[in-house]
Amino acid sequence: MLNFPNSILALASALERGWESYRQQGEFDLFVEFTLSLNGLTEQLHRQHLPGLVRACQELENTALTFFADRNSHPIPLDQAVAIERNLQIILGELRRHETPAVMARRTQDKPTKHSSESPDPPRRVLIIANESHPWSVSLAEQLSFFGFTPVRLDWEAQPQDDEPPLAIAFVPDVEGRAYPPAAINAIIDLRTRFPTSYFYCLSVPASLQSIVLLQRAGADACIPVGNKVSDVLSRILEQVELREQDMHRVLIVEDSATAIAHIRRSLSQHGIHSKAISDPRLLFEVANEYRPDAILMDMYMPFCTGVEVTSALRQIPEYQALPVIYLSSENDIVQQVEALRLGGDQFLTKPVNPIILASVVKTKIERYREMLYSTQHDSLTGLVNHSTSKGQVERMLQAAQPDGNLVVAMIDIDRFKTINDTYGHPVGDQVIRSIAWLLRGRLRGTDLVGRYGGEEFIVALPDIEPLHAIGLLEQIREDFSQLPHAHAQGTLRATLSCGVAALPDYLTTSTLIGAADDALLEAKRSGRNRVVLSRGTYT
Repeated sequence: MLNFPNSILALASALERGWESYRQQGEFDLFVEFTLSLNGLTEQLHRQHLPGLVRACQELENTALTFFADRNSHPIPLDQAVAIERNLQIILGELRRHETPAVMARRTQDKPTKHSSESPDPPRRVLIIANESHPWSVSLAEQLSFFGFTPVRLDWEAQPQDDEPPLAIAFVPDVEGRAYPPAAINAIIDLRTRFPTSYFYCLSVPASLQSIVLLQRAGADACIPVGNKVSDVLSRILEQVELREQDMHRVLIVEDSATAIAHIRRSLSQHGIHSKAISDPRLLFEVANEYRPDAILMDMYMPFCTGVEVTSALRQIPEYQALPVIYLSSENDIVQQVEALRLGGDQFLTKPVNPIILASVVKTKIERYREMLYSTQHDSLTGLVNHSTSKGQVERMLQAAQPDGNLVVAMIDIDRFKTINDTYGHPVGDQVIRSIAWLLRGRLRGTDLVGRYGGEEFIVALPDIEPLHAIGLLEQIREDFSQLPHAHAQGTLRATLSCGVAALPDYLTTSTLIGAADDALLEAKRSGRNRVVLSRGTYT
């Protein structure tokens, strides 16, 4: 059985220790620490897409918050403590038994040198609950198989034989557009109880509030409307399991009080937020450039200058113009607070700050900041990184690989794409583009770069792999893509791709690597298309 990410395991251990300390001593402050740890664990599980466990943690957190009103009511009555402990043990038991979808969906083994051309992914099992005669069960299974998943179809009345949680479960009703019958609702409830970590998709759900609410209560995570095609369902599953392991949230604290710094850092660490503190604002630019924070907590009044002056200076640097700045101050003057926000701040919190509110505000600001960065760095059609971001990532991979490592760069282009657009229309062309993006994401590792370079052209960068091994992998992807059916109004079509490859040590800079791969792509086109060509030239 695989393990959870270390951050979740650490929070779970802290939660268990916190509860044991509270039961032994019964102090209100220890109960607050336990609740903070529970809130932090809930956030981590939410980021790992574990809806069942998130729901259980939220219910326990709501119960705990009812005991915050009066610190003199602690220790809480024995029957209430036993109830909390029972629910806590259920959560901890699930954490010990189950794997997270993000880890289950990891595209390859941990050892980077093992990049199998036959199957670079571990199996990703998706249950399809549908009657055998339903046309969607066959087409959905076929599409999932193409993109590296292991589909398993079961009748509504059947039970999975394997206790290992599937990555996802898709429920296909017998009749589209009608409310799910009670038997189907009960089946979803039973499977949710059995597989709390899996992601549940209910297909062909009518646009009815009652239907959606009942399915959500039963455990559905996504209710997909009537009329959505198989490709839409597949897109949701791929987006759900795409490995986007983000770094831990990083907060830079600018504060001249050692006591305030200790309190803030302790509150943030309870929620899995990393922090770094400086007492002299004149060090801000240097430390921010090295630490790369996701947000700054800024004291309003410091010996050298005010927080407003620091923020105003920070906004002069292009890369920090959108970085969230949260002011911390005992200032109660509304006019001063408004002026501080007008001059570049994003939020104003009055000291002393409730630790739960502090962590909640920080996380919200960071999530919105990262969403903004994501939208500027990714292609909206495919979800892949865009042209400029791809080049930057290749540059970083190249620096990491030199002087003795391996790095392979491939440029991929869909053959005769203009003909597809002219013949079948741009929506079909977009579907072909999404399909190759899904195939590349499904077959390559999380450490590999897959980007949309422009139009129907894609870039792939593979670290820690020999060129000939990479050629074998890309040849398999080329062959699989040629067999992939793309639906259109009159039936299906098939498309092919051409690929050019360049690698270290033949080319030693980002521009020459990409340029050589692009030249090899042109050679593949001139040679008849639907092939992979390796550049063997040498120039630096």
